Amino acid sequence: MLSPVLPRSLNPTDADLKQRVIRKAHRWLGIVAAVQLLIWTGTGLFFAIMPIDGIRGAGIVEQGAAFRLKHVKLIPPNQLVRRYPELDNVSIDEVQIKQRMHTPIYLMTVNKQWLAFNAKTGDRLPALHENEARLIARNNSRADVRSAALVTQLPVGSEYRGGELPAWRVELEAPDSAVLWIGANSGQINAVRTSQWRVYDFLWSLHIMDYRGRDNFNTWLLRGFALLGLVTMLSGVWLFFRSLGRGPK
Repeated sequence: MLSPVLPRSLNPTDADLKQRVIRKAHRWLGIVAAVQLLIWTGTGLFFAIMPIDGIRGAGIVEQGAAFRLKHVKLIPPNQLVRRYPELDNVSIDEVQIKQRMHTPIYLMTVNKQWLAFNAKTGDRLPALHENEARLIARNNSRADVRSAALVTQLPVGSEYRGGELPAWRVELEAPDSAVLWIGANSGQINAVRTSQWRVYDFLWSLHIMDYRGRDNFNTWLLRGFALLGLVTMLSGVWLFFRSLGRGPK
């Protein structure tokens, strides 16, 4: 018995088979890309809605008044070089004037080590001890201090990244689990970390796809998914225009 011959219009052509393969690949690419696209959209919406001041802990820290220049008599910074030869190669843009509690200081880094000097006497200041760190926290916030711990090293992805070390991690008796990071040499509150900030930081790691360090937005994983999303969209556009003017089959 002879098999029926299909009309020419019903016989799949190479172009039709190619389009079917592209459509199938487009569907699977869309499924894979959709997960990360949803994450990008959801996290981006969170970043757009949440006030950044609340994320940074606004209202928890109230910086005290600083000395006016006319009320202090500072020694020239170059006098420090005469007493401390290790400062000979320190450039002028590495020197900062800060106020540590009730003392004006010169703050600088030498061989990646933070150094503080009394700006009135030139004496080198030791690192803050625990009572001083607690006092700074109490003087600059309304909450009581729950605990204080000196931190000299940090794990990858810590909530305190790129700041002065050693530093005091001071936990407050606050409803938002607030933590103040106070430089042990500068006496400055370098970071305020709250529950809102930790949620923000976690979502940020999902957004940039750097799940450990949470700082690198040039990872190959991010580039790969961005390229995947682009290919998925371009293939969808190509299939849309390809199907224009063609009747249903």
